[in-house]
Amino acid sequence: MILDLLYPGRCPVCNEILPFGYHGACRSCAPSLSYVSQPACMGCGKELEPAEAEEEYCRDCLRHRRSFAGGIALLNYNEAARRIMMGLKYKNRREYARFLADEMLRRHGRRILRLKADALVPVPIHRDRRRERGYNQAELLAKELSRGLSTALSAQNNDSSSDCRRKDGIPVKNLLLRVENTAAQKSLGYEARQKNEAKAFRAAGSCGEYRRLLLVDDIYTTGATAQACTQALLSAGAGEVWILSMAIGMGRQ
Repeated sequence: MILDLLYPGRCPVCNEILPFGYHGACRSCAPSLSYVSQPACMGCGKELEPAEAEEEYCRDCLRHRRSFAGGIALLNYNEAARRIMMGLKYKNRREYARFLADEMLRRHGRRILRLKADALVPVPIHRDRRRERGYNQAELLAKELSRGLSTALSAQNNDSSSDCRRKDGIPVKNLLLRVENTAAQKSLGYEARQKNEAKAFRAAGSCGEYRRLLLVDDIYTTGATAQACTQALLSAGAGEVWILSMAIGMGRQ
């Protein structure tokens, strides 16, 4: 309570101070958040367009080879989502990670628990970029997801009817290294991004002990980063990789 008085929460979209005890997006901005709805692609988690509604996969996942087993995405990447991600990534609004993780678990928590993953793996940033920024936003998201999942698992373990029970939480493991500091890719298409990212990541060590991993990132655009990270983890022995994205692009590549 004292911390709330000293450091009142702010809306992650407009950054306005929130009323005491209020968390999340303000009442003016909440309607602007576009949550991914069903039907969604079984590959990347992208909301399917009307023409794709009878399909299991979006056109991107049908067109481009994916090594990850599936994906879960929280927000469609619109202007409101862009503001949240910019604040988290470039303006030191680290508290936005908790908002995003809480929303992800509120909407998809049971599905994530049913995956029974061995670890949450943040997409790494290059050491030069981390030194400049002071943190990796994907790691913040993974830690908040781990915190929230531990709370949820504790509640599930007290529910004898739950089909998601397990004895421990889902730890965060930094299993990937970014070995190349690639240039900004906002203007690049899928093929250029894929070429850019293919050699940018490698596993930090053997991943043979991990049956299923959840790769955590802030934004899924073309899938090039997710594919490169997945390939690195699978090559190191991981059994299966799923993608958790806080926001996902709505366009087609």
